[in-house]
Amino acid sequence: MTAALSELSITEFLMLSRIGFLPRGLVVGSSVFGAGSQYDWQVATQEVTDLSQAMRSARLLAVKRMREQASRLGADGVVDVRLEVEHHLWRGGRQVVKCIAVGTAVYFDPAQAPDALRNAPSLRLSNGWPFDSDLSGSDFVTLLDAGYRPVTIAMGNCVYGLDPRVLRTYRGRDEEIQVYTQAFFDARETAMGRLQEDLFQAFPIGHPDAPTGIVGMTVKEATYGGQGASGPPIVEFTALGTAIAPLATHDPR
Repeated sequence: MTAALSELSITEFLMLSRIGFLPRGLVVGSSVFGAGSQYDWQVATQEVTDLSQAMRSARLLAVKRMREQASRLGADGVVDVRLEVEHHLWRGGRQVVKCIAVGTAVYFDPAQAPDALRNAPSLRLSNGWPFDSDLSGSDFVTLLDAGYRPVTIAMGNCVYGLDPRVLRTYRGRDEEIQVYTQAFFDARETAMGRLQEDLFQAFPIGHPDAPTGIVGMTVKEATYGGQGASGPPIVEFTALGTAIAPLATHDPR
């Protein structure tokens, strides 16, 4: 006999168990993706498309593998998902992206649920796959109580390179570095746009799981490279949230 591993706090575990959801186990998906060589990147202030695409592909594969593991455990979904991204520079200037998706798989046990919820339908997606969400256990319970269910993690990203030659022209000048400001704006807007584009490509209007909104949105920014480091200065934006849809009309939750 083995115990179900979980990253849930005691409070989250109790909140979930009170509505019939129990942890099935810790699920992990990962992907390591090559992103070309730094030496092939153009030294200009523009998107580094190879790196953007590598990050997108690595995230999608990591989440997919995490979801597949949850399905094998018989889970209805995955909560409290976190995504970890690492960048590595291999010999020859080859850039490599590693993405890890970690969450807690949960399942609905009617025997553990209150009498009013014992006939509640499964929250699995219409294709039978578990849902996935970066919402905490407590936020998941609050979402159900409001009449909505999680569908999937919505993700978008953009990696922008900065021309170090242009940045050097600002040395000793106390003024806005406009090229840097514009790069942040462009990368952020591109990441947000891709989040919606990928989401509605997978779940178009009219689909049984078509989202009605995205909650828990966060936009994370990271910078690396540049002075004293390998490669040109890089600005990376990642937009992340949980797509939601209404509960079924007969769902007593």
